[in-house]
Amino acid sequence: MRKRPAGLGTGSAAWRCAAAALAVTASFPVGPVAAQQGASTTSGSAAPVIAAPATPGRAVPGAMGFNAGAERGLNSFSPFESVPPSLDSFTPPGLPVVVELFTSQGCSSCPPVDAMLAELAGEPGVLPLSYHVDYWDYLGWADEFARPEFTARQERYARASGERALYTPQLIVDGRDTAVSPGPAELMGLIDANRMSPAMISLRRESVADGEVIELMPLSDLGGQVEILLVRYAPERKSDMTAGENRGRTVTYTNVVLHMDRLAHWDGMATLKLTIKPDGQPDAHFPEDTRHALLIQKLVADEQYPGPIVAAIRLD
Repeated sequence: MRKRPAGLGTGSAAWRCAAAALAVTASFPVGPVAAQQGASTTSGSAAPVIAAPATPGRAVPGAMGFNAGAERGLNSFSPFESVPPSLDSFTPPGLPVVVELFTSQGCSSCPPVDAMLAELAGEPGVLPLSYHVDYWDYLGWADEFARPEFTARQERYARASGERALYTPQLIVDGRDTAVSPGPAELMGLIDANRMSPAMISLRRESVADGEVIELMPLSDLGGQVEILLVRYAPERKSDMTAGENRGRTVTYTNVVLHMDRLAHWDGMATLKLTIKPDGQPDAHFPEDTRHALLIQKLVADEQYPGPIVAAIRLD
């Protein structure tokens, strides 16, 4: 089992703003560059907001203070070989609902959920993101997309909600709700509930000569610190597993997260302006088809852990 760091990896080009009126420019190997103004830090706390499940479908062996839960629970998914149910279409909102899937190529329970996430990819009102974790690599197949910081992100969610173990597959909707391997109806219910929740910020976008200007304005007190995260993801990747629990299977993965950068902390009080522009050339780490999105996410539990995602913005 790989060592699991306690926090989100910031990478070589992650920046944060710690004082009002301080302008910071962050440069990245490829994709957007964000320059932010007017962000400041404050102290405060909020209660955990994730509805923790009672029993995980597949729990990680005991580590990092979590209690192990080895049994595989029942879930509402069809067997891997069957066709996943279709998800109902719906009218998209102005900003997409974020569905985060924590998955692994080494987990035999994950392919049906990976397939269900692919169903969401065609919905303009949803931003599905697939985070591959590394704690099942010891089972005989090292996940080629896994990164320890994705495991750390799942762990931070777990600590925020009081969950006793990490497990795959896990779906988290807008940083608020989670369920153990929900079926399409339950997942759509969670998406719709978050889609209809009151907006917490207003958004303005303006195209300029070298990119875009994005302005975020709080509609009410956001209740503490907010993280601005840049997510880089590959729209689709196909993998042939020749070992491990999924030996002999070919699985298609959707919106595979390649990297996350923390651009800034925002106090959620004053207007925040971001200037986003492309920079760099595609390479082996970020291929030409790499896509980018911003997540605006509250911090909870003394501002240590991820909370509600108040907005998500596709950049391309």
